[in-house]
Amino acid sequence: MHLLPFQISIPGDWIIEAEAWQWAAAVGMAMAISLGLYGWNAGIQKRATGGGFPGWGRWAMGLVRFCALGIIGFLLLEPLIQSIEYDEEKPVTVVLIDESMSVLARTEGTTADTLNAYARALVEDLTERGMDVERYGFAGDLRPIVGIDSAFRWDGAQTNLNEAIRALAPRIENRNVAGMVLASDGLINRGASPVYGVQWPNLPVWTVGLGDTAAVRDRWINGVNHNAVAYLGNAFPVQAFVESQGMEGRSGQIDVLHNGKVVASESWETNGNSERTKLEFMLTAESTGLQKYILRIDSSAGEFDTTNNQRVIYIDVLESRRIIACIGAAPHPDLGAIRMALESLESYDIQVFDVASLRNPNDLTDALNSADVVIAHNLFGKRWGGMQWTKLLAMNDLPVWWMAADESTWDALQQPNELGVQMTTSGDLTQTHQAQLNPTFTALEWPEGLAEAVREWPPILGPFEQVTWSPAWSTLANRQFGDVETNDAFWGLRGSSSGSKQLLCIGEGLWRWRMRSFAQTRSHDLFDTFIQRQVQFLAAEDLRKRLIVQTEKRIGADQRMQFSGQAFDAAWTPMRDATIELKLTDEKDQVFTRTMLPAARGFAADFGRMPAGTYRWQALSTLDGTAFDDAGMVIVEDSQIERTHAAADLDVLAQVAEATGGSFLGYWKNIEATAVGDAIAAAGIPSTIRHEQTQLQAAIDWRSWLLLALALLTVEWIVRRRNLGY
Repeated sequence: MHLLPFQISIPGDWIIEAEAWQWAAAVGMAMAISLGLYGWNAGIQKRATGGGFPGWGRWAMGLVRFCALGIIGFLLLEPLIQSIEYDEEKPVTVVLIDESMSVLARTEGTTADTLNAYARALVEDLTERGMDVERYGFAGDLRPIVGIDSAFRWDGAQTNLNEAIRALAPRIENRNVAGMVLASDGLINRGASPVYGVQWPNLPVWTVGLGDTAAVRDRWINGVNHNAVAYLGNAFPVQAFVESQGMEGRSGQIDVLHNGKVVASESWETNGNSERTKLEFMLTAESTGLQKYILRIDSSAGEFDTTNNQRVIYIDVLESRRIIACIGAAPHPDLGAIRMALESLESYDIQVFDVASLRNPNDLTDALNSADVVIAHNLFGKRWGGMQWTKLLAMNDLPVWWMAADESTWDALQQPNELGVQMTTSGDLTQTHQAQLNPTFTALEWPEGLAEAVREWPPILGPFEQVTWSPAWSTLANRQFGDVETNDAFWGLRGSSSGSKQLLCIGEGLWRWRMRSFAQTRSHDLFDTFIQRQVQFLAAEDLRKRLIVQTEKRIGADQRMQFSGQAFDAAWTPMRDATIELKLTDEKDQVFTRTMLPAARGFAADFGRMPAGTYRWQALSTLDGTAFDDAGMVIVEDSQIERTHAAADLDVLAQVAEATGGSFLGYWKNIEATAVGDAIAAAGIPSTIRHEQTQLQAAIDWRSWLLLALALLTVEWIVRRRNLGY
């Protein structure tokens, strides 16, 4: 077929909502103008300076002008072009493959290449059967495999199938999915049980076995439970869980070493072919600082692997706990939510007091004398022992979190007060509002996703008043009404001249925040972190540093080591052009360096995944000609849960397949790559779905009509000039 040099595709469906008089006006005006130029009385012959037009030429030119003006008039009637587009959705098969280290723990080095070739053959077979294939790998989380040449890798330090399915579910929801192919060794060591706890999508799952099904003679430390923090002179528990396989009738011994000396030891005898033994120790913290303990099992003759007989743990030994006194005028769920959020901080002792039902005032007095931080709920404006709470706490120079959650505290804020916060007195009305974290607040580093989560948490109940904060306060959160953001602060932080810090939040409803946080993420972590970091900020010594670098104190060997930092000029304004050099030193004095790069908030550096051990870091920067530094330590812990050498558990795969309506196809070496496609075809491959979508487009946006009108007018102008002159 030959294409014309100028070809227009005319739409078939039009929607025109024009009145009859509008049509008449458009056609009439086009006809009147054409007749006026080229009709019988136009006088073209009299004015012509060229050769003139014959009769038929005059009518042809009039028709050209009429068509051009008619097209323009037609477009002015605002017609719509209706078009229907069809999109075909082929059936999709999801291939989900276990990428944890246990899959290849007891295989030859070339097995990875062979297994990748097997996966490619499987995908090619499914594609030839008319299906689209989406590949995913999983270990600790889901990893999409994009690109034809992208391969699977087996380096995951844990296996969390539940997290992978949770991340996969929204990707395949409401799609034409034929089913899922799950290839794994069945050794799931994180998250919910694949059989009873995972919320599988409503589709069949065909399973294929990986790993090594042969049992070997081995013994390993499967896990160690211990406190991250201990206190000088106190005893602390350590629990070791030892797995034995093929060691029936053999004895074993585990030693605990500290500073090269054995500080505890325990022996046991294995009675079964596969056995799990729990061994408990009580160790004494004899010196402060980060203490390293090594748990080591004596090797046995014929043991398959002795590298997994040792585990290293780190205990941070402190002189004493920091005391947080939570004092409420009366019981309130907000105070309970804060207490539960702080209970996971091992280095803090949380003491809760209810003034309304206090039996022994001396207990509260003792707590105030030893407290590092006070959380005062509905105490502002009230007295205890004949003294205002503000003056009582100021005497001890204590950091205080003031929580104004009832009308009595709101009334106190309407009077001149020591906090420098003044509330208007327009009435006794209350209102609900949501929270919006102040994006310019830099005193605290929030975890990723917290700002978005806070916007979605339930409203806070507070006073219907305007609040004026003195310049000493920094806004932590503003009120938000629906989608309307305001600069009306209800949560702030202040540092006093004496060095202690204070927080003030106005309103109540934090307990609802904690409940919603759990409902959204199945975890209290976001809310707890939000509370913990504020309390930790209050408890920390107020040493204002112009260079601040932070990182997690403990991470897993499968996590990336990431740093965040901030630099300030002499006026304590955040700097964006600072150069911060970061040095990381491992236990062998090997040094890794990074230059921190500008980020959304301050600076950031990423060292990637680092081997297990302790690392010292130091940050250096020159600000305004003066050198500043910051330093610390980070622990990378290796759980070794993927180095167990346990035999593959293919029964788990069979149970998953049966529960979802699929089938267990067998061990991958024993079945052809086409077996998966045969199983899906036997169950019935879904038909291709044809989606119909109707679109409306304004005809004036369809350029072909405008180009046609312009072409007609151009032709008319050229011919008229050539034959009639000017």
